[in-house]
Amino acid sequence: MKSIPLISIITPVYNVEQYLPQCIESIINQTFQNWELLLIDDGSTDRSGIICDEYALKDERIRVLHKENSGQSDSRNMALLLAKAELIGFVDSDDWLEPDMYAMLYQTLINCQADIAICGYYWNYKDREEPSCSGGDIIVYSQGEALNLILEDKIIKSFLWDKLFYRKVMTELLPKSYYYEDYATLFKWFINAERIAFYQKPEYHYRQRKGSTDHDADPLKKYHFFVAEQERYNYLQKHHLLLERSKEFAVKVVLTGLQETKGIARGVKDREKGLYYIDRIRQELRKYLPVGYKELGLKKYIRLWKLQYSLSWYLFSLRLNRLFVFKKKSKKIYYE
Repeated sequence: MKSIPLISIITPVYNVEQYLPQCIESIINQTFQNWELLLIDDGSTDRSGIICDEYALKDERIRVLHKENSGQSDSRNMALLLAKAELIGFVDSDDWLEPDMYAMLYQTLINCQADIAICGYYWNYKDREEPSCSGGDIIVYSQGEALNLILEDKIIKSFLWDKLFYRKVMTELLPKSYYYEDYATLFKWFINAERIAFYQKPEYHYRQRKGSTDHDADPLKKYHFFVAEQERYNYLQKHHLLLERSKEFAVKVVLTGLQETKGIARGVKDREKGLYYIDRIRQELRKYLPVGYKELGLKKYIRLWKLQYSLSWYLFSLRLNRLFVFKKKSKKIYYE
């Protein structure tokens, strides 16, 4: 009879044949070996599914599920239902790990008697890598401290893959209806955690690709980030959490709406589609108004006024401003 693994690692897979072997090998080569890996092939049309099967034949700790394409969130949810362990980790299929990542997360979780352990990571470009933190200190946060930090999204980011969770905190599945499901959900898991430990050493390699969600100009994805920001605010209001910061979080929704409409206006290729999502954001923003210029700053306050009362002027001014912005070209080279 097979023993139950201590950690279930969940990896959704979709058309990443170029990077998938490095990802899987980095898991197999972990110094912590008591794990299972669930590879969820989300209807890949390249060799990704075949690669998953090849590794499953080599290592009995690897399980593969092939399914029709239904998105990353659905893949993660399916894996959560199949996972055997009480500890859950996530790895994206185009990234890779330092050999001691799960050993360090596990020891941090146990030694600190925490419900969630976090590590640092590297932003990996084709020509360089940039660490998110350094030093190797371990900081233990209370539930309230960690919740405030993840909602600020600075010291603690809303990524799934730099964390190790006790299953008991994961009381809600990820939403399947939109992108940025981690941003809309992870803070809810933090609400269920009494202690969160942050090991400040980079252990995860976050590959920066042109086609990834974070680097995609699709208006739908930009709208979905705005939806995820709304979900945060609405959930906190509904459950009467951090009410003393309600105005601040409402302002954050407005700022996100301005940022995403600006991104759509300047980057959209399909004008009709872009206008549709800009108008949706414009209308939904009204629920969070009024917001004054002191909260937004004068420049963004004027931009909000244009968005609400003169959409054509808003779009024209954004495009006009772009003509007079002279930025040095980024030297960062992204993976394809």
